[in-house]
Amino acid sequence: MIHARVVAGIDRVRGEIKRNGHFTSKAGKRRKRLARPNTDPKKVELARQALASGTGVLKTAKLVGLGSGTVQRLKSAMAAELEEVRAG
Repeated sequence: MIHARVVAGIDRVRGEIKRNGHFTSKAGKRRKRLARPNTDPKKVELARQALASGTGVLKTAKLVGLGSGTVQRLKSAMAAELEEVRAG
């Protein structure tokens, strides 16, 4: 029964997006897609700068206001980009 109600709610939102191009969340915000919102690009850039200057993952996460997992993912992506530059 719960599963059916959840699926019905998701279908309702998908239909609303298809008709109007957006839906209104419970918080009253207009959303264009049915997923978790992206991270603020300003925070991501600040985190990249802090990581590049040598700040640790946990300290960067706390300073910038992002989760430690997000900062760890950024650090891994930065390391991969650096490896590509060195290899290529």
